[in-house]
Amino acid sequence: MTPPTESDTQRIPVRYWIWLFGAAVSLLGDLTMSFAIGWSATRHGGSVAGLILLLAAAPRAVLLLIGGAIGDRYGAPRVLLVSCTAMFLVTATLVPATRAVGEPVWLLAILAVVVGIIDAFFLPSSRAMPRLLVPAPQVPRALASFQVTGVVFAVSGTAVGGLLVNWAGMSAAAGFDAITFAIMLVVLYLLRGTTTPHGTRRGGMFRSIAEGVRAAFGRPLTRALLITMTMAAGLLMPMDALLLPLLARDHHWDAKTAAILIATRSIGVGVVSIRILMRGAFQRPGIVAMLGLLVAAVGFAGLSMVQVLPLAIVFAVISGIGVGAFTGHVLPLLMNSVESEYQSRLQSVIVLCQSLAQVVMNPLLGSLADVRGIRITGVCLGIGVAITLIGLTALSRPVIRNARVS
Repeated sequence: MTPPTESDTQRIPVRYWIWLFGAAVSLLGDLTMSFAIGWSATRHGGSVAGLILLLAAAPRAVLLLIGGAIGDRYGAPRVLLVSCTAMFLVTATLVPATRAVGEPVWLLAILAVVVGIIDAFFLPSSRAMPRLLVPAPQVPRALASFQVTGVVFAVSGTAVGGLLVNWAGMSAAAGFDAITFAIMLVVLYLLRGTTTPHGTRRGGMFRSIAEGVRAAFGRPLTRALLITMTMAAGLLMPMDALLLPLLARDHHWDAKTAAILIATRSIGVGVVSIRILMRGAFQRPGIVAMLGLLVAAVGFAGLSMVQVLPLAIVFAVISGIGVGAFTGHVLPLLMNSVESEYQSRLQSVIVLCQSLAQVVMNPLLGSLADVRGIRITGVCLGIGVAITLIGLTALSRPVIRNARVS
């Protein structure tokens, strides 16, 4: 590791820390709500849980490119303001709805579709904000600080989710989520006018979308990272909402125990994020990212073999270390690969790739978990093997091995 440059040691602007506070609080609510939805859905079996997650991913995938283009056209802060207002209204309405009718499959399905639509506009703008709030050389440290903060809130969020679900079901989680989005709205009001000039209304919508797609796939490094990330996302992203809850039910653990297992996985992500925050990204981020996939594979393989909670927690942490190394180095490489005027559109392409992977893999993995001869343990083992192959294949690409964070 080379010593950090002067730009690496400069202080991250205060405006970023204000945004980080709001983003972390809203993340706390999102994780609480995600756990509540995942736990309620898995009550009906793996196939139904996979379908519910599909209903969230499908509209998000359809609308993401439009959401990214709108973010670059009108400015990410404005789009975030509208999206957070919509989520506040949805979660606030969900409280009386669940108290009146409970948590039937049809309500979970409607909620998944609505949240997926809002996410299509929220996610590209939200994920573009760090690049608009800090200079390019500080992006790895800024993203690492978000991941470190996210680990703290992830541990507390899933723990809170488990407690709230045990106490009053989804209605309590929805009410808590509504409060966090109200806080985010206040933060966005305080940040008005502080981001780098971003929105532009030049050109038509479809032309703007096409330019964003070309910016994402027209460069060899960006294209290689997007392909690798898409394949990995279909296997890694279902872990918290689908795989670990199913694993907990297979071992006859309750909601609180499942929440602990999910929360401790985030500790592994935090270990890597703290290292990046304190010392910056590794000199060869592409290699480190793909080695992270191999570490994550070890975690999944271990989860497929152990039966006791302490060992499951150990392998969950190992998988988190691998995921943290992968995302902590791939995302800064992607974010700095295009100019700021394309940030929302780039993020929409990234989230679209992740969503399409989930559209395919959530129902597939959920259905495989219901097969008697495979079950959830066989699914975890298969993921470990597949992640290993993805990491080794990516390491064979010179464009990834030689990548640098500029």
